[in-house]
Amino acid sequence: MSEKMSIREAAQLLSVSDQAVHKRIRSGSLSAEKLNGRWFVDAASVQAALGRPPRRGRPLSGETYMLMNGPYEAMEFSYRESDGSFAPGKVRDALRAPLGTVTRNGRGRADGLRQWWDHRSIPESRSGMDEKLRRLGLDDPSQIPFRNLGLSLSDQYWVCPVSQEVNWEDVNYFRNPFGDSRQGWDEWLGEVGLSSPDNTSEGVLPKRWLCEGPLRILLKGHVPWTDQQVFNERVATLLHGRLLREGEYVSYEVVNLGKLGVASSCSCFVGEREEYVPFNLVAESEGKRPGETAYDNVVRLCRQLGIAEKETERFLSKMIVCDGIMANTDRHLRNFGLIRDIDNLSWRFAPLFDTGNSLWYDKDEGEVARGDYSYASRPFDARPNRQLMYASTLDWLDLSSLDGFPDEACEVLEEGNLSRWRLEYLREGVERRIAAVAELCG
Repeated sequence: MSEKMSIREAAQLLSVSDQAVHKRIRSGSLSAEKLNGRWFVDAASVQAALGRPPRRGRPLSGETYMLMNGPYEAMEFSYRESDGSFAPGKVRDALRAPLGTVTRNGRGRADGLRQWWDHRSIPESRSGMDEKLRRLGLDDPSQIPFRNLGLSLSDQYWVCPVSQEVNWEDVNYFRNPFGDSRQGWDEWLGEVGLSSPDNTSEGVLPKRWLCEGPLRILLKGHVPWTDQQVFNERVATLLHGRLLREGEYVSYEVVNLGKLGVASSCSCFVGEREEYVPFNLVAESEGKRPGETAYDNVVRLCRQLGIAEKETERFLSKMIVCDGIMANTDRHLRNFGLIRDIDNLSWRFAPLFDTGNSLWYDKDEGEVARGDYSYASRPFDARPNRQLMYASTLDWLDLSSLDGFPDEACEVLEEGNLSRWRLEYLREGVERRIAAVAELCG
C-alpha cells in the first residue's frame, strides 16, 4: 500500500490552501482516496507535483474587481478562477478593507485576501457540497461567492467587476429581497449558486437565509446524529434572557422544517451600515505580546480600538458566566467579536450568539451513564472552572434569577425527544454549573 498523507499535510508541502489540494484531486493532478469520510493524498503524487512547480513571475490574468465596503471603495484586486489566485492592486481605503488584507504600510496582501475569501465561502465539508459543485460546474466552493458579488448579511463587503457599474443600494441583501419564503423550499443548499446570502454562509452546519419583509432570518440545522444543538440554542436564549439585557444576545427559536427536521431560527444582528468582525481577525492583525494571556490580549486590543477596559471586562464576564452555565465548548475566537460602523468606524461588542455546541450534546450513552460532565471550555482556559475565574466583574449577576432554570432548560430539551435518564443527567449538569458560578460570588 502506498504512503498517504492528510489534505493539510499535502497543502503545507505544496504551499497551497487545503481547497487547492481538493481541486487538484478532482482534476486528477493528485492521486487520493477517501477513507472513513476523509481524503488522503498519495505521497508519491505530491512529490511528483513538487518536481514540476509552476513558473514564477508570470502576471496574474483574470477578472479585475473593486473590493467594496458598502458604498466605499476599499481595494482593487484580480482573481484567476483557474487556480483561485488573488492579486491585490491599489488600496483605496485601508481602514475599510477587511482586517488582515492590508499590510501596515498600506499594501494589499494576497494571502490575506485568500484567507478572507476562504472564510467567506461555504466549507467543502458541509453536507451536499460535492454534489452542489458538480451541478454548478465549479471546482471549488471559493468560486461560488462570485455568483452574487460576494454579498453577505454579516457585513457590507462585496466585489464589483471594474467593467460594470453597480450600486450597493441596488444589490445589498439588507434592502433588496432574495430567495424563497419559509414554506417554499426543502433543500438546504437550494439557493447556493444563485443571488443569495447563502453563498457566503461559513460553517459546517446546514444554513439558509430567508427574506421575510424587512426581516432577515437565519435558519441553522444540526449534525446528523443529534438535534440537541438546535434546542440548546433555545435554552441559551432563556438563560441569556434571565441574566442579560436586550441587545446583548441573539434570540433563537426552534422551528420544524418537515422532512429537514428541526432548526434554530434567529434574526440578523447586523445593521445595513455595520459589519461583524470575529475577534480572531482583530487578534491576528495586531498580534499577542510575549507572556500575555489570551484574556489580557482581548482586553488590550479592545482598548486600542477605543472600547473602555471596564466595558470589555463586563462583556467578557457575562460571556464567561453564561458559557460556563451552558458548558459551551465552542466559544472560539470566531464565535464572538465586534461590530463596526462602516461610516464612522466606531466599535462595539456583538451580541452573544451560537451556543449550540453545549450541554454535553456530544456525550455518548456510556458517558452519560457514568455521569461524565467533563468538557473543554474556550477561549481563555480549557478548564471550565479556571476559565470562570476570568469573570472579574460580577455586579451585574443576580443568582436568584437562575431559580428554576434547570427545570426550564429540561422542558425545552424534552421537546427533542431525549430519554428520561439523559434529561436527568442534563438537569444535574446544569445545577452543577450554576453551583460553580455561585462559588465565584462567595
